[in-house]
Amino acid sequence: MSESSSHPEHGLKSVSPAVKSVLVDTPGWRSVQPRIPDTAQRRQLESQRSIREIVFGVQDGILTTLGIVTGIGAAQSGRLTIIISGLVALLAGTLSMAVGQYLGSKAEREVVQASIEMEKGEMEASPQDEFTEQVAYYKLKGFSADEAHMIVSRLAQNPEIYLYEMMRDEFGIDPRVADDRSLRPAFAMAGSYALGSLIPIVPYFFALKSAAPLSLVFAVLGLFGIGFYAARNTGRNAVMKGLEIVLFGGIVFGISYAAGKYIPPLFGHAPLSGG
Repeated sequence: MSESSSHPEHGLKSVSPAVKSVLVDTPGWRSVQPRIPDTAQRRQLESQRSIREIVFGVQDGILTTLGIVTGIGAAQSGRLTIIISGLVALLAGTLSMAVGQYLGSKAEREVVQASIEMEKGEMEASPQDEFTEQVAYYKLKGFSADEAHMIVSRLAQNPEIYLYEMMRDEFGIDPRVADDRSLRPAFAMAGSYALGSLIPIVPYFFALKSAAPLSLVFAVLGLFGIGFYAARNTGRNAVMKGLEIVLFGGIVFGISYAAGKYIPPLFGHAPLSGG
């Protein structure tokens, strides 16, 4: 934002020396990309953040497929029908998760890129106001006026760093998202969903009379296992994390089961077993 009135620190009308040519006169400044120094720790954290897709995918795969095979099994369908239905649900869910994750990430990148272009436009149209605005942000962080002015003056000499700081402070986002075209999250989401979906189906491959209760046991163990795995990356108590995910999974499945049993009769329909 360029208007000084939108920030309490913007009573300062100008900054000396003037910075009207800081970016405009920098060759190729319009094509600069926001950047900050890369570190091994940042790369490690980026890889660990895929835990979100893994936990979500496995849990969703387990609960969705468990509901399907439980419902079909309760309807006294044949074992082969249960297996085929479960595998079809696995395939459809896996593809949906992969495509959804990819398109969601792509949309996020486009939103961030549009914000970056808007900020570049403001820097070009009102470089003095943007400089003053960044000084105000550093004053809000506790720096004195002189310290803030010195820091921003140095930042302005490096357009890509300057742009990163503006995006971080004004929008609260990491502009590197616009450049992250990795397919790893999509594959992580798809693979984890497929793995989770397979867990409740496994007992039915062995033609056991106890396949239905075993499917439920496998689902509980799978939920506990993904919680245990997640705790390895967060430093939390692994057992408690596993129980937490089992608890939430049980609540979701319980509500779905109750909805399938009690809602259809309200419309004159027989209960749907398994949710």
